Amino acid sequence: MTIALNFTLDARRTGITLVSVMLLLIVGHVLAMQANFNEDLGFKQVLDFEYWQVAIFDLDEEESFGTWFSATNLLFASLLFFYQASLRRAADDRIHYWWFALGLGFCLMSVDEVVGMHEMINTVFDESLWAGLSMGLVAVTGLGFLPFLWRYRGQTSWLFIIAGILFAGGAVGVEQYSSTDVNSLRYNMLTGLEEGMEMSGVILAIYTVLQLMGAEDSAPD
Repeated sequence: MTIALNFTLDARRTGITLVSVMLLLIVGHVLAMQANFNEDLGFKQVLDFEYWQVAIFDLDEEESFGTWFSATNLLFASLLFFYQASLRRAADDRIHYWWFALGLGFCLMSVDEVVGMHEMINTVFDESLWAGLSMGLVAVTGLGFLPFLWRYRGQTSWLFIIAGILFAGGAVGVEQYSSTDVNSLRYNMLTGLEEGMEMSGVILAIYTVLQLMGAEDSAPD
């Protein structure tokens, strides 16, 4: 894929780089949370540290490396979707509406990652009601994008489907099984799984759109 200023992004290289950073963040989270909450290990007593000293590794914290990485990835994906929307619109292709919707959705999720809008909504609705609303939103979004998936049926479509399952599975699925006690080891281990699935879904979406753009660039006119 070639963007203005002759800036080239390779889908495979970009994907490997993002996955490598993601794995480092997950390992850092697991180690920090095990050291802080697993009393059997005894690290906290031996090293004599407080939670705030390892909070930057907690994927559930707003002020952490993980939150910055997730928000940046979501914004990066959003910009790629908007760029693809502009290309499709220039070609007078109606599919640009779906690309624009993806860009807008990922932009909002990037803002939410830092601002925490969905946490505020959680305090307003009952937990079971919010779970139902979330799953309903996922279902409606999936149905709304059927024309988009049909247009790119094949590898691109399946990669987007897997990306959506990973992201929704973490954001909606795993979250339902985590306890409400944020100071428990179980909660923080499930947080690592949840955030890992969300990040994996976004990275796969980035890889897919870059691969698609690369294929379109190399296609004969």
